[in-house]
Amino acid sequence: MKITVVAAHRGDAALALGLSVAAWLEQGDAVEVVSCFTRSEFAPFSDAGSLHANDRMSFVSATRKREDEAWAKMLRGKFTLTDLNMKDAPLRLHVGADEVFGLAVNLDEKSAVKIRKAIERSGTERLVLPLALDGHVDRVTARETGIASWQATLPVAFYEDLPQALAFADDALRDVALAVRADLQPAFAGAPVDDAVARKRRVAWCYDSQIDEATTLQVAEFCERYGGRERLWVNATWGRE
Repeated sequence: MKITVVAAHRGDAALALGLSVAAWLEQGDAVEVVSCFTRSEFAPFSDAGSLHANDRMSFVSATRKREDEAWAKMLRGKFTLTDLNMKDAPLRLHVGADEVFGLAVNLDEKSAVKIRKAIERSGTERLVLPLALDGHVDRVTARETGIASWQATLPVAFYEDLPQALAFADDALRDVALAVRADLQPAFAGAPVDDAVARKRRVAWCYDSQIDEATTLQVAEFCERYGGRERLWVNATWGRE
């Protein structure tokens, strides 16, 4: 089975789905992570702030690429990272980092067209999209483009973004999922594992330019809500787990 995960930014898929991706690979599925907006200046826990503005984007983008590659080295199986090499919202839309939430999404924008073509090229048999819990325009663009791309018979799932989901109670997460699509149901990839928190912590540590140690631990422990798993919200045709 070919599974395509759409991630707005580097790290989004790993932090939300590190356990799930490993479980899919272990059961023989092929997994492709399509990272959309990978040219960025956001790496608050790196040395980027000391750099000249002209060098910041290339330094941060390279740093975050290495973080994704570190995660990939932890995985076994048919795993692919695809980089769409687009600027993230502050660079693309010329807005501040605190102004990227709640912006309108234009599915005719070049970035949305590029995401849609990447999904089509992937030949996916299952599509996994972000819930975009925080309303970040990049995540909403990834989600809405994915929704517009799928055919009715395609199994589709939505993941609970991390660390954003840390701020949501369970009922609030359910409300967001059902607002995206009223027919979604919760599901999990693979069985619970005893060392889930330790596994998730190792994944989250790969992204130390983006999250601090305290957030790394919170992200790792989030899977305890679900008995050592990560929850997906799936449509009726997903149905294998």
